[in-house]
Amino acid sequence: MKKYEQISFANFNQEFDELLKSKQPTLIELFSDFLEVDEIIPASFYDAYYSSLGRNRDYSLSSMISALILQKILSLPHTKTLLNILALSKELRDFCGFDDKLPDPAQFTRFKQNFLPHIEQMFHNLVDDTEALCHDINDDLADILISDTTGFEAFVKENNPKFYETLLTSAKKYAKIENSVNPHSLAASKMPKMASANNEFKLSHLNGHFGYYLKTNVVTNGLGIVRHIDFYDLDLETISPELKDEYDSKTLIPVLENFFKKHPLLKYKYFLGDAGFDSYDNYRYLYCDKNMIPIIPLNQRRKSDLPSSGFTDDGTPTCPHDSSLKMNYDGVAREKGRADRVKFKCPKSKKKRVNGKQKSTLDCQNPCTSSSYGRVTYVPIHKNYRLNCAIPRDSEKWSNLYKVRTICERAIAQLKHSMSLRSSKLYNTKTLKADILLAAITQLTALTVLHRANNTSAPMSIKNLVA
Repeated sequence: MKKYEQISFANFNQEFDELLKSKQPTLIELFSDFLEVDEIIPASFYDAYYSSLGRNRDYSLSSMISALILQKILSLPHTKTLLNILALSKELRDFCGFDDKLPDPAQFTRFKQNFLPHIEQMFHNLVDDTEALCHDINDDLADILISDTTGFEAFVKENNPKFYETLLTSAKKYAKIENSVNPHSLAASKMPKMASANNEFKLSHLNGHFGYYLKTNVVTNGLGIVRHIDFYDLDLETISPELKDEYDSKTLIPVLENFFKKHPLLKYKYFLGDAGFDSYDNYRYLYCDKNMIPIIPLNQRRKSDLPSSGFTDDGTPTCPHDSSLKMNYDGVAREKGRADRVKFKCPKSKKKRVNGKQKSTLDCQNPCTSSSYGRVTYVPIHKNYRLNCAIPRDSEKWSNLYKVRTICERAIAQLKHSMSLRSSKLYNTKTLKADILLAAITQLTALTVLHRANNTSAPMSIKNLVA
């Protein structure tokens, strides 16, 4: 009978190191052969890191960055898990540049919060540095820019399903007394507009359910390589799911303006976006200002069930039931976040003064709307930019280009799942932003290493580093 020998923790640690030495991880080999972490850190980051204390740091900047990149590569959601692994592995400690002494989790947290602007600048520098690599891998896909909105869930009590269940239970009790009340609607209305632990996480609708997120716009190219991350706050007063289409369209221009301001030399041929970006301003901006061809499907939610108005040769809309009746010009509608629109109203709509007030009446035997004001048609000033596409929507080329758009969603999923952002326990805005940027930095660092190693068959696959 074989006897089993009990080993101590020290013996286990020794055997673990011997195993790593006998089969050195591909990760360490790749980084040692193809990349020095120092070369991707901006000089301004060094100045800020070492000058803030006026003395030498216990841990070098490259060591802190290396450890945080390693955490993302290994899909470790918590810093404590990273430190436990580093404590067991001398090889990985050497890779990060740590001696036997390791930082504590609070030091990593302070590092992210104190140096967030420099982490962001490091990300933008890597975007510029990897642009040529993307074109070398696939020039056509590198010419495509894709944008999508998402949200990163905060670790707050309001995101716990039990929080909503408590409200729903209370609403159901009330519904038994008041039969006209919908308990689910009542419970949703009782959800606070912002998280109590951090009011920067506001109630939003994402992926079919409500929650408290850090709203974010992620921009990638056709390879799925992150080009820009924009954190914005629209401060929506209502929480209707239909509003997502509205704020998708309203955020595209400021997001891309921020992107091109950071990277003025970058040029792209196509822009891909879902129907949420279908707005007249977006088409005009992409066509005229950025010389990009928009590949955006029409938003069917904005279609009206009312009969369509015709148009005269000079562009004036006509009555849907009688093309000989021209609608009356009623000024220009200017609304925040929308293109200027020319307003036309029904020719059979009249204004009368009733009890000292202006009141609209409709004198029509066959009205096309139930409104007493009559039919109103808005004609955007730049309407043709939206309807007259450079590439027809029913063409094979348009369809093939639009299929590429899903790569942006996969890139977002990589940030959330492969780099464990979804399971992190962060509720500080700065820490969460830093973690998201570090995840993008890890993707760009991995791309650099894989490109130099001539292994770019799957440029998004970070797991190739540890295969």
